[in-house]
Amino acid sequence: MKTSKQLIRNTVIALLFIVGIGTTSCENDFEINADWKETIIIYGLLDPMDSVQEIKINKAFLNTSGSAYEVAQNPDSLYLDSTFATLTEVSTGRIIVLKKTQVAKDSGLFSKQPVFVWTTKEKIFPNTEYRIDVSNPLTGTSASAKTWTLGKAAIQGPVFEQSVVFGIGTPYITTAFTPGENSFAFDVKLHVMVERISMNDTNQKSQKLYTWNMLTNFRVQPKLRAIHQMPRQAFLQFLGNSIPASNDIKHRVKWMGCSFYGGNQSLVDYISVNEPSIGIVQKQADYTNVNNGFGLFASRVQQQILNVPLDKNSLPVLQKDSNTRKLNFVP
Repeated sequence: MKTSKQLIRNTVIALLFIVGIGTTSCENDFEINADWKETIIIYGLLDPMDSVQEIKINKAFLNTSGSAYEVAQNPDSLYLDSTFATLTEVSTGRIIVLKKTQVAKDSGLFSKQPVFVWTTKEKIFPNTEYRIDVSNPLTGTSASAKTWTLGKAAIQGPVFEQSVVFGIGTPYITTAFTPGENSFAFDVKLHVMVERISMNDTNQKSQKLYTWNMLTNFRVQPKLRAIHQMPRQAFLQFLGNSIPASNDIKHRVKWMGCSFYGGNQSLVDYISVNEPSIGIVQKQADYTNVNNGFGLFASRVQQQILNVPLDKNSLPVLQKDSNTRKLNFVP
């Protein structure tokens, strides 16, 4: 999905900068003028629900004659001289050769053009172990990593695949789902598509999607049903704080939806290690599951259910609650 790829690119670019100018050992000191060694960096999240897999492959660099900013502008400092990358389905031995693909670059310090990722449109199966192997045929440098892919979650709430309507008539909004294989934690987001209508001219309409982060890093066990209740009041406060109110504007809920983002243990461990430090000791541990290199090779699954109508019993709640009545919701 496009969103997942943008997330990977944004995350990877920032992290590669840190890895490139820093040290990844447990020592606090290192020799700045040490002999240069080519180090392969791999970042990738396999998603069996996605049609295209993207893997970011770079190299770490050290330059004593110029600033890190100057080096970051040079594509030769970011990519291997030659790259051969494959995915192997461990149980069957099936090998997928990854294709070098140029993509648009997001904003940042690194060289504007060209930007490459290694991709495949081959089917990636759930609950399957995959190995990535990356090598530079010109230098003999190589790195590898393994991960298990996630299975699809069975979603029962706050909306589910056969949902006819979505309601907020009860005091709690319930998230209920059964995680698939190898799932370790989930983020859950609730979406509201709101139409904005001018009272002075009802032909003047616009729509905007609002997204509420219901759950973040919610720990689960594979195949074990997970349930979490969030007070409805928290959702109404979100709407009241997010949607601009005006006496000349009325609003209508066009549809509701939700997104589930599940991660395996490697991904969750990586996120946990890289959370900002709030203690006195600011040095963070370095996390990698790449052999003979650095980075992250993990799996996640993304599932969305959209375009679910709001039930008729929910409209009076929006019209009467102190957080949302100023928004002038209409049928």
